[in-house]
Amino acid sequence: MESNLPDPSGQRVIILAGRYAGKEGVCLGRATGGSEWMVSPDSTNEILPMVFDQDFGILVTRDN
Repeated sequence: MESNLPDPSGQRVIILAGRYAGKEGVCLGRATGGSEWMVSPDSTNEILPMVFDQDFGILVTRDN
């Protein structure tokens, strides 16, 4: 299923799971050797491994 999803790299995202659920961030790209993606929540220095379309999704706004 994941192969049919758009590439979230460099996109603004909404975090759906974990302690940053409901917060926005940016997807930095795919994690090495896995199906996870690296996401950095806004206002933090953290980089979290997350599953696209489960733990986070692309944020859709009028600007994109």
